[in-house]
Amino acid sequence: MNSHTNTSPFITQVVERYSCKHRTYCRTMPLSELLARLVHLKMVALGVVPYEFYPATLSLQFSRSLLVYCFIIAIISPLGRCCVFLTTFFTMKLGISVVRYTAMFRELLDAILLVVPPCYLLCQHAKVKQLFELSVEVYRSSLSLGIFPFWQWFRTCLLCSLVYDSVYGVNVAFNLVLPSAGIHAKYVQILLWSVLSQLTKSVVLLIIYGSAQYLLRMVDHLKDHLEAGRLSTNPVYQEQIRQQHHGPAGYLMFYEQLAKVCETLNDLIGVPLITYFLMALIHLTFVCYLILTKLLVRWSYITWQAILIAGIAIASYVIDLLCLMRIVGTFARTREESLKTQKLLLRLNLSPMDHKLKQSIEVFALQTLHQPIEFTACRMFTLDYTVLFSIAAAVTNYLIILIQFEMAIEQ
Repeated sequence: MNSHTNTSPFITQVVERYSCKHRTYCRTMPLSELLARLVHLKMVALGVVPYEFYPATLSLQFSRSLLVYCFIIAIISPLGRCCVFLTTFFTMKLGISVVRYTAMFRELLDAILLVVPPCYLLCQHAKVKQLFELSVEVYRSSLSLGIFPFWQWFRTCLLCSLVYDSVYGVNVAFNLVLPSAGIHAKYVQILLWSVLSQLTKSVVLLIIYGSAQYLLRMVDHLKDHLEAGRLSTNPVYQEQIRQQHHGPAGYLMFYEQLAKVCETLNDLIGVPLITYFLMALIHLTFVCYLILTKLLVRWSYITWQAILIAGIAIASYVIDLLCLMRIVGTFARTREESLKTQKLLLRLNLSPMDHKLKQSIEVFALQTLHQPIEFTACRMFTLDYTVLFSIAAAVTNYLIILIQFEMAIEQ
């Protein structure tokens, strides 16, 4: 039996299918390396990644001095904004109001919630490095080396991050430009402190979204390989298929690497995503409550600038929530593609085949059942689109409670 002379037809099909992608990858790699360096510099400067990055070897080097710097950046920005807000709140003596004390409560929660995700990732820096190394190991696998659409993945992640940063930048710009009566100096300080903390949040979301997109594309890649395969009664061909499933660089090993990436990513994403979903819930509840109380109680004092700023604030919070849901949607799609891989294996197992090949496919199918690629938030709930409906229900409930309090105080 000569495996070199009896090359299976579907291998040739897969190689031809991805040869064009490989040439595109080689042409765009220098630009991708430059952009990767810039993104890494942004992650370090904003206090999230305490590593030195070496693109030539795709490796990270931990730096204790960078870790200290990252902790300082991650903590100082939210606390600085909170201190400016609280000093302004207590010195202005605005009196008792549900709106004012709700704003103070929201600001205190924001300071805590903005600190938690980056500090959590910094405390788990060894696991972050492990996730990177596992991803590089998957990338260097014989099933994906030179074929993975690196530039498309990088462009998708970078575009999402730029949209998120641009929306918040537009919000800050309108808050600085639109007020006609002038801007309080303390308010400008709050906005400036907010920019740094929001950029840090953007980097954390970029890491999570990039990891989710990477895993999704790898699972798609594995599914494409399985779909391209065609079974035959030829014993030589079936032995080649068995080696591709159960060999040292086969589908079984590749899926095991993906399952390790999924497990490590699950350990990292739970706390940041729960924190940011809680922030989105608080922000949407507060801004909707503020607008409703203004409309119901003080309609005659509302200016068009205030209406426009409120609309922009709602739009930015909704886009913030939609970015989170895009991340959750990526996790849900990855799970769906993984389930399709299971169905493909079960369908192959029904075909007439050699006993050894049948046993290899059964082992692979059992592994996909015992090591499912799915994502949870600290194992409390599955990350899917039902999270959006839960947030909408919570915002409605809290709005009703706050408006009832406001109406009682006004009476």
